[in-house]
Amino acid sequence: MKKLSIVASFYLLFMFIPSFSFSTQPTIAVLDFENNSFFNPEEYNPLSRGLAEIMITELQQVKTIHVVEREKLRSILDELKLSQSGLVSQENSIRVGKLLGAQHLVFGGYIVAMNEKIRIDVRVVEVETGLVIKAGEVTGKTKHILSLVQKLSKKILKDLNIKMTKAEEQTLEKSQKLDMKAVVLFSKGIEFEDKNQREKAIEFYNKALALEPEFRQAKMRIQKLTEEEKKS
Repeated sequence: MKKLSIVASFYLLFMFIPSFSFSTQPTIAVLDFENNSFFNPEEYNPLSRGLAEIMITELQQVKTIHVVEREKLRSILDELKLSQSGLVSQENSIRVGKLLGAQHLVFGGYIVAMNEKIRIDVRVVEVETGLVIKAGEVTGKTKHILSLVQKLSKKILKDLNIKMTKAEEQTLEKSQKLDMKAVVLFSKGIEFEDKNQREKAIEFYNKALALEPEFRQAKMRIQKLTEEEKKS
C-alpha cells in the first residue's frame, strides 16, 4: 500500500504541475559577433549584430533545437547590467546561460578584408563549465556571406550531435548571393531595432531589400515589427 501511495503522489505531482518537463531539446544562445577587421572596421561594425541574427534564423530552421532570440538575450544582459564581453568569464556565462535555459553559448568573430573576402569564426562554450568545447571558421567572398554562415551553422549542429532531417539539411544549403552593402544595411536595421527605433529599423530593412529583394531575414524583421505594431 505504501508503494501505491508513492506512485499516486508522483502522479498527482505531474498532474498539477504542468510546467514540469523532461524535454531534452537542447537550447543554444548566439551572441553578437566581434568585429576584428583591420580594413574600415567602423564600416563593418554593424555586422556584429547582423551576423548573429542571420545565424539565429538559420539555426531556427532545425526543429530539434531551441535557439534563444536576440531580444531575450539582450533583455537579460541589460537586466544584469552586463555587456556581451562580460560573458567570457565562466561565472557570468554560467549565470546568463542558466537564466536563458541554454546549454551552449555561441561566440563569433569576423574579419572583412580588402579583396572582398570575409573570415567568420565561432566557438561554442558549454554553459555548465564555461569551457570552449568546439570551434570552427570559414573564409570566402563577401557575396557568399549567407552560405558561409550556413556552413558554420551546420558545423555547430554536427559538433553538438544535433540530428537534422534531409529537408532541414537542404534548407541550410539554399543560400543566395548577397550584396555586402545590403547585409550592412540590414545590420544597421538591427541596431535601430535594439534601440526600439522601429521606424528607422524598417527603413533600413527596406533599403537592404531594395538591393536584394529576396533577402529573407530582412523580410522576416519587417513582418515581425509590423505584427508587433498592430498588437500595440
